[in-house]
Amino acid sequence: MKSLGLALGGGGLRGLAHIGVLQVLEDNNIEVAMISGTSIGSVIGSLYACGISAYEIEAIVLQLNSSDYLDYNIGGFIKYIGALLIPGVEAQLNGIIRGRKLEKLMYSLTEGKSLADIKKPLSIIACDINTGLEVVFTNSRMLMNINRTVLIYNALLSEAVRCSSSIPATFVPREFRGMQMVDGGVRTIVPVWVQKLMGAEYILAINLSQKEYASPVSGLPQIVSRTINILTFETSDTEEKLFADMLIFPGVGDVDIDDLSQAKEIIKQGRMAIMKKVPELKRALK
Repeated sequence: MKSLGLALGGGGLRGLAHIGVLQVLEDNNIEVAMISGTSIGSVIGSLYACGISAYEIEAIVLQLNSSDYLDYNIGGFIKYIGALLIPGVEAQLNGIIRGRKLEKLMYSLTEGKSLADIKKPLSIIACDINTGLEVVFTNSRMLMNINRTVLIYNALLSEAVRCSSSIPATFVPREFRGMQMVDGGVRTIVPVWVQKLMGAEYILAINLSQKEYASPVSGLPQIVSRTINILTFETSDTEEKLFADMLIFPGVGDVDIDDLSQAKEIIKQGRMAIMKKVPELKRALK
């Protein structure tokens, strides 16, 4: 069988559709040889690379409350308002969510594992907002000396996921070794190119974006998420055409970052999106 590389795209809670995709692959005994992920794709990809099955990941998600992974930056907001009202006081608001709870949750779920502890090849995409460089957290030694890309081999999975999931203006950027990390979707919303360099013989890409949107957005998180999707669609579209062997669009609509009530339905949509492609995928992998 050809080695299957799975590229999991970013897109907030719409990325729970990745769980459904993985469940169908498990049901059909289709092994994922290597994984790359951006933002929510890095969350699901890291858990799966740790050996947690897709059905176990679903069980974890269905037990979560938004308060388990969201910690609003109330103190930072108060300081920022104070700086606006009081002359001589300076304070900046770098995000409305601190991100510490998300990192702590991932540390617990991955049992504090580092990239080096994971046997399955894994790459997680982030971006250094100071330089604009793409940052790849990876355990794959196939990746070496890539132009305008920073490679990091030594990091905790929880650190890598936190860096990759820092949606600009929503999450406070994650400081990491002198860099200010933001969501990898700023550079690569669906990390397909990295799969080619990791050595995947067949690449399955899951894109959570859409060409057009029927629903209006409201609130800062939705506006920022929609903006990133629009800005990165053309770039990811080109990359996918060049490198992806199969592309799946689960077609999940906008979901608030704290709305877990739709989790089961989103996972179901992921299952439905890949299920009809299984015969073609099995033939292609032979």
